[in-house]
Amino acid sequence: MDKREQYIDKQIIEQIMELRKQLHRIPEHSMQEVKTKQLLMDFLKSHTALEIVDCGAWFYAVKRAYDRVTTENDKTFHVSEVAAEIPEQMTEYKPPIAFRADMDAVCGKDGKPGHFCGHDGHSSVLCGLGLYLDSRKDPLTQDVYLIFQPAEEIGKGAELCRSLIKETHIGEIYGFHNIPGKSLGTVLVKDGTFACASTGLEIHMTGTPSHAAYPEAGRNPGYALAGLLLQIEELTEQFNETKGFVRMTLIGMELGSENYGVAASDGYLRLTVRGEGEQVFHDYLAEIRKLAEVMAQKEALELSIKEIERFPSTDNHAEQVQKIRACAASQQIPYMELPEPMRWSEDFGWYLQETKGAFFGIGDGEDYAQLHTEHFEFPDAILETAVTMFAGLCVDIKEGEC
Repeated sequence: MDKREQYIDKQIIEQIMELRKQLHRIPEHSMQEVKTKQLLMDFLKSHTALEIVDCGAWFYAVKRAYDRVTTENDKTFHVSEVAAEIPEQMTEYKPPIAFRADMDAVCGKDGKPGHFCGHDGHSSVLCGLGLYLDSRKDPLTQDVYLIFQPAEEIGKGAELCRSLIKETHIGEIYGFHNIPGKSLGTVLVKDGTFACASTGLEIHMTGTPSHAAYPEAGRNPGYALAGLLLQIEELTEQFNETKGFVRMTLIGMELGSENYGVAASDGYLRLTVRGEGEQVFHDYLAEIRKLAEVMAQKEALELSIKEIERFPSTDNHAEQVQKIRACAASQQIPYMELPEPMRWSEDFGWYLQETKGAFFGIGDGEDYAQLHTEHFEFPDAILETAVTMFAGLCVDIKEGEC
């Protein structure tokens, strides 16, 4: 018998498969996940006895190791509180562990939301973990938190939810993403940076207008912005050769107007920049800002720079990555090492700044539709693999055994 069947009942997979289809029909914009959140909460309330905590824009569910315990001085605490505050009295218990899923959808070409990234699948998998925990007969050695997070697509959700880490003394946290182009059902792991840091940059330069016949009488930012773009390309090459992976993508340029009698005096350069690891990314951004400041000063232009949708790098902790490997091996799930970070960004990195943890991928299939395209839909074929991995990480892993 397949080992994973010892963990996950087929009925659980059938239930979350239907749940995913329901979620797929009600995609919602980031920070507007009202119906999605309610459907998920109702599902867990109807099918489990987990503790549900509504936090407004998001919620979490908890499976306690034990509801309450009484210590030697007759005070009553949750197990997690005792483990954190009086560890010498509760050596058999461990700090809480957390798992996270995102709930929001991607904006399509028409401006309408659609689940073109798989967050309907991520949330369904986390509900599957809830079903497993509720059905588990053996007691847990730690509290398990299930975090249902909004607004991953704009990099705001994890930053909003991460206060829970310190408030509840969570000792480690895990998350995953489905990844097209990789073998179906294969777990993808990486030490260090799993996904790059990134941000949008809006570089705005303002000069003074002039009659088109007398351009020397004004200050046109077009040449400065064009020169800056070329300088950033050179900077990017230098970083890749000497410091680490970075990438700049030109999103757009906007300059002047349709009035052919007036020279341009106002312009924007819009970029997305990304980098491997927080330090490399921080240094890269700082150098871009310096280049823009020098160029603006040289051409006597006013300058403003705005960051849009900032994502931290998702920097895995080695111990937790090894637990993922061990869990996959014990459950007979194939896994592979990623040779380099994913270029896209994930706001899960905010959690990893608060506690230990790791983020991993699961392959959608080599020829599967790409993320953020209208043809993408989360593959139900990996639901069982994802729930099995989460479930396996909820118990002790020693010498490759879950």
